[in-house]
Amino acid sequence: MTALMGPRGTSEAGQPTWWASWAVRSASLPLPSEHRYRYRQEFLAELYGMTPAEQLHHANGVLSRVWTLRVALNEPQRLMPKEATMAKPWLCRIGRHRWQRLRNPEGGWYRECRGCGKQRFGTGGGSPNTIGA
Repeated sequence: MTALMGPRGTSEAGQPTWWASWAVRSASLPLPSEHRYRYRQEFLAELYGMTPAEQLHHANGVLSRVWTLRVALNEPQRLMPKEATMAKPWLCRIGRHRWQRLRNPEGGWYRECRGCGKQRFGTGGGSPNTIGA
């Protein structure tokens, strides 16, 4: 996208105003040091091509959400369990598995879902012994 360049202080889009630039630079200070420079540059780049009113709205949004971003950057492992759940096919999540019959090294048979890998032992029918989630 090409930024529209207009004179500073008008309602036209162009370069960031001093106060919007200062606000988003300040917003990057609470972030972890290894991420600070990258996010400062991203926040500043987003201001180009905005009108002063849009810059004000954007700067307020960045300032109001910087602590949430800091927590997300410091604790990325918190998101993994939900991502693992979402990676499971939706039919498996509602209990509609696609079973395939496999043989184990000891010579016994078992069934494994093609989508999620859930295993059940026995030949089928009745109530099988289920293992896994």
